[in-house]
Amino acid sequence: MASVSDAMLASKDQWATLANYILLYDQVIIPTGNFQVIPVLRHMLGEDIFDELVRNNIIVFARYDKWFTYGGGGAGLSFFEVFQGPKRNNEKSNLAHSYFQPMDEAINAALELTTPISSANRKQELTKLLLGNSVPVGQDLDPIKFRDETYQDVMGSPYLRDFLSLRNRGRSLDNLRGIKNNQMRVYSPHAIPEANESKEIWSLLRVGFENFVLNIGADIGANEITGDGSTLALLKAKGQRIGSPIEGSEALTKIQEICGIPDIGKAFASKEFSPEQLLDLRESKHSQVFRDWFASGSDTEKSEEIVQRYVETIGEPSVIDKIPAKILRFAVTTGIGAIQPIAGGAATALDSFVLSKWFPSKSPRLFLKQAKSMQVKSQPKKLTAAAPKISGRDRNRPCSCGSQKKFKKCCGK
Repeated sequence: MASVSDAMLASKDQWATLANYILLYDQVIIPTGNFQVIPVLRHMLGEDIFDELVRNNIIVFARYDKWFTYGGGGAGLSFFEVFQGPKRNNEKSNLAHSYFQPMDEAINAALELTTPISSANRKQELTKLLLGNSVPVGQDLDPIKFRDETYQDVMGSPYLRDFLSLRNRGRSLDNLRGIKNNQMRVYSPHAIPEANESKEIWSLLRVGFENFVLNIGADIGANEITGDGSTLALLKAKGQRIGSPIEGSEALTKIQEICGIPDIGKAFASKEFSPEQLLDLRESKHSQVFRDWFASGSDTEKSEEIVQRYVETIGEPSVIDKIPAKILRFAVTTGIGAIQPIAGGAATALDSFVLSKWFPSKSPRLFLKQAKSMQVKSQPKKLTAAAPKISGRDRNRPCSCGSQKKFKKCCGK
């Protein structure tokens, strides 16, 4: 199981996806059984940003305590549970067992068995934080309805139905070939099936997984369900709204390219954009406007349609963009200054206040401009040549311009 976490940490796509989630969605709900995702997020975000995102319910964990399998001997698709026998009560928990343990024990196992290593105080702090920001899901999932819906989806798909019938014509879905009577197959979305694995059973479990995700989404009232490019095809076919990165993140990347902004997700994955900068960008007023605009599209919007919507609605420069900054600032400060003189930092603050009233920040372009600004500021400064030193010549000498003045009083000022 540790290999799954290691693979996620090593994948730049996973880092980029996390950054896009945080920017695109008001709240990110992560389904988990054994909280194995916690160490991954702590490594990616750092302790302080992880705590802040969880504490403020920006990241919420949806914890399920059941999983499904395909059993031989006619058992078919069903749920199962793993627990320690009486002879092994003294054994330490492991990540496989913690899927089925009470939530506090599952959290404890995830903190004990993974890195970063936590002190006793930190472990207590994290446990309290996670217990307060995790919601149990799946309790009302009916195993019979779950199985029947999955079987109906398979039989309702001409491709899957024909695929399963190649070696299983006349057999029920409870009794597919490729498994012995005393065996069971467990599906993992992260695993690649073995070469000798029954492709028919694996396909059936895949459909079951997507229905399981759909049930969790209904439990917590999620308005978008997302995965990577190779998952959730069934939900998409059912007309469910699919979020980033399948559509949203791809659109965000294209929009950033249009605006000449380096990809924020890739910059985060390359450690060129810090978790602190990511959170600062997310918390800006323009970021919320962008998320609202992003969510305003239709439920079946494709990435190309999101980009087209962006081009159509804000592709043209706004009035504020067409006014030279110096003229605009002069108009603001002199207009208000006629009532009461202002100067320095107060003038800058007043500019911001007046501009927000005249030109409300309701454009997603402002978020992208801010993102570009933060990207530039986060770039390491290039080494430049040191400024030349004074040559040491006499500054009291007559200036070479012919003014008859000393150099220091003339061109040397």
